[in-house]
Amino acid sequence: MPTPLQAPLTASAPLSRPLRAWFFLLTCLVWLALSSSGGAFAAHTPGSTATPVVVLDGEQSSVPLAGRSTWWVDASGQSSVQEVAQRYAELPFVVRDSLHRVRLTGDAALWVRFDAWTQDSRSHWELELARSGTDRISLHHQRADGGWLEQHAGDSLPVKDWASPDRYPVFALEPRVDGPVTYWVRIQHARVPFSGELVVHSHSRLREQRMVQQFLLGGYFGMAMLLTAIAVVNGLVFRDTSFGAYAIYITLLGLSLAASLGVGGQFLWPNAPQLNGSAEFVLLPLAAVAGLLFVRHVVQPRRIGRWLDRISLALAAVLLVLVVWDQRVLDQWSFQAINVAGSLTMAVVYAMLWAAWRTGDRWVRWIAVGILPVLLAGALPVLRNFGLMSSGFLSQYGMVIAAAIEAPLLMYALLQRSSMQHEAQARAKALALTEPLTGLTNRHNFMLRLHESLIRAQRYRHHSALLLIDLDNHAWFVQEHGREVADRALVLTGSLLRSVARDVDTAARVDDRSFALLMEGPVRSAQAVAAATSIVAGGLRPSSQLPVGTTLRCKVVVALLPEETLGLQENAQAHLDWLRITLDELKNTPRKSIQTLNC
Repeated sequence: MPTPLQAPLTASAPLSRPLRAWFFLLTCLVWLALSSSGGAFAAHTPGSTATPVVVLDGEQSSVPLAGRSTWWVDASGQSSVQEVAQRYAELPFVVRDSLHRVRLTGDAALWVRFDAWTQDSRSHWELELARSGTDRISLHHQRADGGWLEQHAGDSLPVKDWASPDRYPVFALEPRVDGPVTYWVRIQHARVPFSGELVVHSHSRLREQRMVQQFLLGGYFGMAMLLTAIAVVNGLVFRDTSFGAYAIYITLLGLSLAASLGVGGQFLWPNAPQLNGSAEFVLLPLAAVAGLLFVRHVVQPRRIGRWLDRISLALAAVLLVLVVWDQRVLDQWSFQAINVAGSLTMAVVYAMLWAAWRTGDRWVRWIAVGILPVLLAGALPVLRNFGLMSSGFLSQYGMVIAAAIEAPLLMYALLQRSSMQHEAQARAKALALTEPLTGLTNRHNFMLRLHESLIRAQRYRHHSALLLIDLDNHAWFVQEHGREVADRALVLTGSLLRSVARDVDTAARVDDRSFALLMEGPVRSAQAVAAATSIVAGGLRPSSQLPVGTTLRCKVVVALLPEETLGLQENAQAHLDWLRITLDELKNTPRKSIQTLNC
């Protein structure tokens, strides 16, 4: 028999203050990697192995084995259950507590022993290892006839071949009531320090617990799939690659969480043990790369500092190389290198978000608020991988809770960003069609619409109406009150035209002091004259935007188009010139404000 050795717990005092310099952060991470890699096993002085029998009488539906079980590490991993059972008294088994964690290297195996006594043969009790990702776990016990019964689970086996296919390893206990049964749990788990709570549940309690967990996890994964689909649609519709980057990040994060929580092995790849064993080691770093590149793409750190942009690209490349290296060599150093690079990635993401936050953009702050929970929760598995904390509720579900908070906040931030961008694009596009001062259609676009209106009027044999309006006292405003007040008068005239125009009509500024209103047909003479009257009357109403005692004096020429008697046909410029001649004549008639041509 090989000499039994035991792996000590790796611990480290928490850092007393925030890390402010990059080299200091890197030094600490390297120290963590070295300290968690060295000294995997050490001799242990045997202590008390007395543990109470776990009485399964229904008073408790769930019984943790912390303090009720003992453990020992077989450094060679060659001992059989019969050998361990025979030599139990001389092996250095010690009581296992709730914070127990141990690093297993090579073929080393952790043995856990406990005694359980079922009080009712009709009840069904099950042992659960409350964590996923364990390489291999087996439960052994001796039946009444003296034979040994073995049950197996773990990532080295297809989930369909587990003793009880589930997210976590689950084993049925012997329903024997004649006395306590001794159970031996054998665990092999390389690379990551092993920690996890062993709990005995009643069958009904475990099913209830699992239904609640599946419901909550289904809510997260359903939301993630929905938001991913929305992001893809938005990316295609708006041609915004930020939504594509979001979809890739959320998809990889969801897959990595599915792998780490056992959902992937149970539902996505139940027949692929090799994929189940490596998925978490591959998908989590890929999700970190996707998150880093997503933040880089959205906040554009080049605006803040080129060095930050270069660091983010370099870290993404380093992580990808490390993932490939880790899958080829599968050793402790490659895995610790990934943890160090992942920690630096979180620091760089934080730095980019902090720099972007200071720009004051509201949508950037929503992205920072959304990603912050993931940055905080992401430290938990890193600490677990370094052997600084045991596997528990937070290390298992902290990332899921953070991701459930993050996903909708990031989508909201992206929608805000897209809305602002498209609003700016719409304003830029509108500048090509509108006149800057008044916001009305510019002359070029108005002439196109007038030409199209003439074509429609001739085709459908109806009339449109064209009103040419002149701000008669514009020159007086310039002379008496200055250009600023005169421009304000032009803006008020444009606003007056918009209030008179219908949804189908087009109001435009055609030169320095003249405006036009195209009323799409069919239009009757009375409608056109009524619109002209409203413009003149509206201009005469006092406005708080003009000097006291001043109003807008408008001259309006009205005509129905097309004018067939003059042979103008579809010539928009000719029709406008026809009204212009009459408007110039109307300016010389102080007492008259409206002139109709063919109404």
